[in-house]
Amino acid sequence: MIFLDTNVVSEDLRAEPSVAVLDWLERFDVELALSTVVVAEIAFGIAKIRPEPRARRLSLGLDEWLHRFRGRVFPLTEEAAFAYGDIMGNASRQGRAMSVPDGMIAAVARVNHGKLATRNISHFERCGLDLIDPWKQ
Repeated sequence: MIFLDTNVVSEDLRAEPSVAVLDWLERFDVELALSTVVVAEIAFGIAKIRPEPRARRLSLGLDEWLHRFRGRVFPLTEEAAFAYGDIMGNASRQGRAMSVPDGMIAAVARVNHGKLATRNISHFERCGLDLIDPWKQ
């Protein structure tokens, strides 16, 4: 299973997304999964730009993603919450602070034995996950 970071989903929602990322998403579709944290980040991004016209387009795009990934959207469970604490504590001790959403996304991927697809490899390097950059695949 390959969990998607917010930047991968956001790329697909752009007016002119990267062809490399779209090809990668198509090639690995059956292996892909989302965290509810990614859904929350996208929903927040949309809410921030309302009432701009593109908010409607992005909202429809998010709805399409949720329909496409029905049964492959994973929540931040109690087990993931403890993994989050471990990930964030390790990052803090190493002087490499992580954002709260990044830590939660990594935790959901970890407890579900997944890989993580992201453009921001450096944000997740020390989380113990196999990382994939769809822009370079």
